[in-house]
Amino acid sequence: MEYIQKMIRPFTDRSNYYVSQPNSFKRKESKHTHDPQSVLLYIKQIFFTLQTQQNVNMSFLNPNYFSDIQSDLNPEMRAQMIDEVHKLCTAHKAQRRTFHQTIYLLDVYLSTNRIFTAQIDSIYKTCYFVASKYEEIYPSPLWRYTYDRDEMQEIFQIEKELLSLLDFKLVTASSYVWLNYYWTIINIAEKTSNWLTYSLLLLDVAVYNINIIKYEPSKIACASLYTSAIMLNIQMNWNSFASQFGLHFQHEIKEISNLIMITLKDSVNQKREIVKHMQLQKEKELF
Repeated sequence: MEYIQKMIRPFTDRSNYYVSQPNSFKRKESKHTHDPQSVLLYIKQIFFTLQTQQNVNMSFLNPNYFSDIQSDLNPEMRAQMIDEVHKLCTAHKAQRRTFHQTIYLLDVYLSTNRIFTAQIDSIYKTCYFVASKYEEIYPSPLWRYTYDRDEMQEIFQIEKELLSLLDFKLVTASSYVWLNYYWTIINIAEKTSNWLTYSLLLLDVAVYNINIIKYEPSKIACASLYTSAIMLNIQMNWNSFASQFGLHFQHEIKEISNLIMITLKDSVNQKREIVKHMQLQKEKELF
């Protein structure tokens, strides 16, 4: 545990890949009236909208797609695709929201379409291509990460299939969106800003575990808060805290928290792309 904490302690949101992340919130609505999601008046409406959208998103996912559909793929290949997505996000300075949207689109496509190993590059590039066009103000053009004309045509074809599958409904209530929502209503003081940093990191790591996608994103977001609170030794009664702010209770997220910790340890041992990114930032002494 101490080794893992030393690995992630230098990580902050000032890296190229994680841009424009929200600062910790305080109970002063006048400072955030320009942002509808930060106005407490709309909290209930936002919650019900996210809950509805979450149910829609999960209807497109099949947590058992490796055993049901993807006979030529395995979870390690999926993890390698996520590594490549991370590289794209880093190279193009994409938002964290784009990263999580890309992983969701990847799982949706793999849940319904059998693919072969030769298609792996085209699949994850297509998912990033669609996510960046939806989330980014200035999405990276396709020619920046593929130079083959045949691959471009294949990406355009996969894009059509993916959008038709989703009926062009690209709104996603991801765990990242839920974490931002929870952080808004909690209104944490400045001294606990590391809590958000750790929680965001755990969300990024959690996507590597295929078993995570069977859980609701709202529970994954709560589990990241719960796990990071333990790692930071934040003293609290979680159930009382959850009851106060409308989070999931401990018995609902305990299993997810254990999965996140297992995935974090595996990511460090296997030197996943996100871990390499953290080490690079430490070497540059940017923090």
